[in-house]
Amino acid sequence: MDISQLSSDMSSQMVELAYAIQGIKAQQQTMQIAGNIIEDVAEISAEALSRYSAELN
Repeated sequence: MDISQLSSDMSSQMVELAYAIQGIKAQQQTMQIAGNIIEDVAEISAEALSRYSAELN
């Protein structure tokens, strides 16, 4: 293996690493968005239950 081959191998590994990092960051953002949606739904449900309970009394 000559140096030029080693250099191109390192470049492709760096590209793969960069894509892996982007994938992890995207997954973290997705999980954060899902968490925010779940929190919003819980707040809306709690408010709806509160209003329903108030109407019953």
